[in-house]
Amino acid sequence: MKGQGRKILITDDLHPLLKEGLKADGFEVQDCPDITPDEVGAIIDQYTGLVINSKVYVGKEMMDRASQLKFVCRAGSGLEVIDLKYAALKGITAFNSPEGNRNAVAEQALGMLLNLLNNISVANNEVKNGVWSREANRGVELSGKTVGLIAYGNTAQAFAKLLSGFEVSILSYDKYLHGFGNELVKESTMEEIAQQCDVLSLHLPLTEETKSLIGYEYLSSFRKPFWLLNTSRGKVLDTEGLIRCLQEEKIRGAALDVLENEKLETFNQSEKNLFDQLIIDKRVLLTPHIAGWTHESKRRIAEILLMKIRAIQ
Repeated sequence: MKGQGRKILITDDLHPLLKEGLKADGFEVQDCPDITPDEVGAIIDQYTGLVINSKVYVGKEMMDRASQLKFVCRAGSGLEVIDLKYAALKGITAFNSPEGNRNAVAEQALGMLLNLLNNISVANNEVKNGVWSREANRGVELSGKTVGLIAYGNTAQAFAKLLSGFEVSILSYDKYLHGFGNELVKESTMEEIAQQCDVLSLHLPLTEETKSLIGYEYLSSFRKPFWLLNTSRGKVLDTEGLIRCLQEEKIRGAALDVLENEKLETFNQSEKNLFDQLIIDKRVLLTPHIAGWTHESKRRIAEILLMKIRAIQ
């Protein structure tokens, strides 16, 4: 039977159809959603396949222990949890499943943007505290605005599709994609986005190249005050630069689903000070990295991973 004698370790809480599908293909599957990174390292030499989310980092040390490992796959989009260069040297196939949660990320981005423009969270909190303030919460319509997308991969394309119903102009810059402009989006530059956009949405992967790419220098170069969305990775955006631009009213509002450090209990004093400034600013909307985290995307990610694992066997 296909996959006979091969063992796959699943290290996170994924939809059961992945395990069921792999077992049907003849794989021996260990489903261990509560396993720790150290525990993975202790047994990884037993497995030919590894399925991870974000808690396990598959670097040189892990791969050197993984004497039988043939592939490692990421549930979701972020490949920063895998040392891709070393995996290539070891002959280990690495892949992800961004197709599985792109729609969920796009819907989250749209929801957060509409929330910002219409002061929904602010107004909600005020009413619950007995404050009925209409004029102070007068909103701004998305229609007619220009939206800039930094990177044009799976989530940005899905977001652009959703935005198309709002009569907006969409500009996008992607260093590694060219010729993607169409009736929906105009291929652009970061400079043009800064000159023309009312909304900036980040869809960058986290790499050495993109770390802190969006900082004060770029944010302050925008010709007019704008709204900022980040549903990608926290470390592509410099929090200190963001706060400075909010203080200078160069940014009208920010919606962040991700932070530079998402383990709040581990904050150093500098990180805590920056976080405290974010949470007291009514113009800042924060969610706990839930863009892409839907019931539908959980199933779809499992379907995509199953399809891709089957494709390499």
